[in-house]
Amino acid sequence: MENPKLPPILVNKAGSVYYVYTYKNVWDRELKRSKRGESKKIGKILGGQKDGVICFDESFLQERPEFRSFQVERKGEEYICTPLNESGTTLTQLQEVKQLHAGATWALDQLVAQSPVGEALKWAFPQRRDYLKILSICYFIILNQDNNISKYETFAEVTRLPWGAPLAPSSISRVFRKIRNQQIETYFSFFRDELLEQQEKYGDKNEITLALDSTSGSNYVINNLLNLERHRYEDEDNLPLINLLALTDYESGIAFFYRAYDGKVPAAKTVSQVISENAGLSLKNVVFVSDKGYSDAKNINDCLRNKLGFLFNVQCAMPDSFAQELIDGEKENLRDLNRMDWLTKVFQITKEINWTFESDLVEGQVTSKKTKESTILYWHIYFNRQFAENARQGLIERIDRVREKIYNGEELDENELTLLEDVFEKHEEGDTISYLISNEIVDQRLRYKGYPVRVSDKIPDTRKAWCAYQERRILEDTLKTLKTRSSCVRNCVSDNESLIGKTFVLFLVASIEMIVRARLRKYFEGGKTSDSLPTDYDRSCRVIDSLNNVIQTKFCDGYYFGGSAEKKCGLFEALGVSVPGSEPEEERDYEDEEETES
Repeated sequence: MENPKLPPILVNKAGSVYYVYTYKNVWDRELKRSKRGESKKIGKILGGQKDGVICFDESFLQERPEFRSFQVERKGEEYICTPLNESGTTLTQLQEVKQLHAGATWALDQLVAQSPVGEALKWAFPQRRDYLKILSICYFIILNQDNNISKYETFAEVTRLPWGAPLAPSSISRVFRKIRNQQIETYFSFFRDELLEQQEKYGDKNEITLALDSTSGSNYVINNLLNLERHRYEDEDNLPLINLLALTDYESGIAFFYRAYDGKVPAAKTVSQVISENAGLSLKNVVFVSDKGYSDAKNINDCLRNKLGFLFNVQCAMPDSFAQELIDGEKENLRDLNRMDWLTKVFQITKEINWTFESDLVEGQVTSKKTKESTILYWHIYFNRQFAENARQGLIERIDRVREKIYNGEELDENELTLLEDVFEKHEEGDTISYLISNEIVDQRLRYKGYPVRVSDKIPDTRKAWCAYQERRILEDTLKTLKTRSSCVRNCVSDNESLIGKTFVLFLVASIEMIVRARLRKYFEGGKTSDSLPTDYDRSCRVIDSLNNVIQTKFCDGYYFGGSAEKKCGLFEALGVSVPGSEPEEERDYEDEEETES
């Protein structure tokens, strides 16, 4: 195919765009020489640079249709024409084709942009666009069960990310070290301003869910890292404990504050102080969500006295406890199929019970009717059939292992010996010793499995109480990740600043995951359904995993989503984000990663 002849071309810049013009020479009678006549715009150069592929205007292509079959690229003073094939691509373009997993990160990008998270990150980490690198690392952790950071480079090669340039392990470590307490505080201050504005607008009507989780993990350098005092705990090794207090907005799923501090599980008064002193919040509209460590009568009364709303997961293992009494009284009702919530897939009942407490407890003071107050507490009783079955199956498997070891004459470990003493009955006949399983004891151990009980003074809605506690578990999982992936287990961490950065990144991961869950919860609660969506409230990760299979194809002029995006439109809709269109995404200009250590 013969290359078409280009007309005279002139390139001029207007703003950030280089436009292409053609012109005709005219004879100047006075000067007796030719000069450039009136010019006409015929296109622009893609990419914002003076050199690059020319995108011709449609009016020019109508006049010169031969250029529809060619790609014209400016290189210096030269213009190179390359024939296009039937699909409209050049051989060079075909060689440069690259496919990326893109649907999940496309959705996450929009969720982050629609929330305050994106702006807060950009505000706190503007240098060298570190906020894009931080987000990319977060997406890697979300989309990978085994989030070993050494696998990031391989992941980045096949995944659309906010920061598309390569990040070697050394570069990632540098990003972690650059995340410092001052920047983290800047990030939090953005949310604090947003929250205070929200409080002024809605007053006490807009409740905030506070989730607290603690870990018993210790570290030989955490004392310097978090300025912690040493506290003794179960194994008496005089190492500091880590506690993490985090605030989340139940309605939006946005986590906007955390604070690491020393000590064991704090009392309600300590929690109040941490919130008021560090988060800058009024406690009038806060609901405190926590695990079983807080559910005794003392902590319930402390919360009531300190005007701190609460939702506690109640300890059900104590024999003859009030929780067991509630379960026994409602077991039959909890098997009624009409009691199963279609969103959470659990059976549920709520009982309103009058609770009496000391309103102003003074040491040495004799209690009386004058010192007592009463309030209504909401006791939420659930039956989770899957939890119950998993507990039964797990116990049976452990019993089978003990029986097999006894039969083979193998030594039992400490846990197996405990199980042997608890559920087996020993029989001796002469020199023969045998063990029989006590079905009665097994039934007793399983009697209350799958029957969680939660109590609140502020949340009467049974489903909301379940979902609010499930959101707290994300923070619990984050701490587990922190201990296993971020060197917060008992070992020596060589870089304190890196640990601060990793903790913050994991907090961001939890924040983004909770935003996803909140969007899906609202979608389902709105009565919408989709064949492509899992109906289980706790399966939000499946939505992100499914979207990760939406492919984006890279050509030299941009990135294009294929038809797979339209097939997943139901998932995009459930998350409240747009479906990727046919227009190409332009490739970002990534700066050089070579940096000097500060």
